[in-house]
Amino acid sequence: MREKLHPFQIALLIYMIQSGVTLFSIPRLSAEAFGTNGWIGLFILFGIVTLNILLIGLVNKWGKGQSIFVIIENVFPKWLFVPFYLFISVVFTLLATLVAKKYILLLQMLFFRDTPSIVFVGMFFLLSFFLLKGCIYEIGKATVILFFMTIWTMLLLTFHLSEFSFTRMTTFIMQGEKDILSGGLNVYSAFLGYELSLFLIPYAQKNFTKGVFFGNAITSFIYISVSFVCFGFFSFDYLINDLYPVITLIEYVKFPFVERVENLIFTLFALKVLITVVMYLWASKELVSHSFQKLRSNFISLFLLTIGTLVSFIPDIIREVDQWLKWLTYIDVGIAFLLPLLLIFLIGLNKLKQNKVTL
Repeated sequence: MREKLHPFQIALLIYMIQSGVTLFSIPRLSAEAFGTNGWIGLFILFGIVTLNILLIGLVNKWGKGQSIFVIIENVFPKWLFVPFYLFISVVFTLLATLVAKKYILLLQMLFFRDTPSIVFVGMFFLLSFFLLKGCIYEIGKATVILFFMTIWTMLLLTFHLSEFSFTRMTTFIMQGEKDILSGGLNVYSAFLGYELSLFLIPYAQKNFTKGVFFGNAITSFIYISVSFVCFGFFSFDYLINDLYPVITLIEYVKFPFVERVENLIFTLFALKVLITVVMYLWASKELVSHSFQKLRSNFISLFLLTIGTLVSFIPDIIREVDQWLKWLTYIDVGIAFLLPLLLIFLIGLNKLKQNKVTL
């Protein structure tokens, strides 16, 4: 029997994919999008993501655990959808590449200004390749280990409780200058990653949907907790003007045996970024390998990583990377919503087709 991913592993995979570099700026993004006490807007986005995950759950239930490729090709010939597969593969590869590049640029800007970026790019290349050489079950097991190596950092929020004040949050809810549409999409991009669960369906045990729900719940709890603490620790005006308030928050933590805690935490955060990069590349590899089944798995991994590495050298500064990520995440939001709807529609068409054959 083939090994299956446990719902707990799926939950941790979803959390590790979602929790990326946007975490460091999400209090500012929520303040810009929703105004005063903008952390409340994260509950609304959590509800929207939950509805989207419900659609993915329906794909799993009504499709009886079949892969998205089987669902699509039960109705249409494979060659018709190959360009569609390759388009999504390009989007996922570029997302993985630019998420890694943004983390590397932040790492250089904050701590390693004299280290060439090629060093960090090479490290991500090698680690990603070694993980992609394994199957999804091995990636899932590695994710569980990396989760427990990083989740303890949430306890650092308790160090700020003595300086926390509700008066800094004000009594006004979602007032002042805000940008709900564009800003809301920017915040929503922090939740992306759950759409990759569509590719995990054939590899999962029962209660797959519960695992995805739980993973998103962990991410949402962390985003809301971090933003809540930031709104009570800093003022609203300060949040608007600080690019990465979570990094500033960590700088206030002092230990007698560690001189700069933020160095340790930010470096450790590379493990989360690595899983995000690997899972987007894994989904991209699934799309390419299904489109060109004669290609070897390792060759596809090496090809995607090489293309991604070359593309990563095009944007040189964080502002350019953010601009690329902005448009790519808009496309990914469309994929996250439209792909489950398309699959549900095709499942319905296939059932009608089968009923006609039976009659």
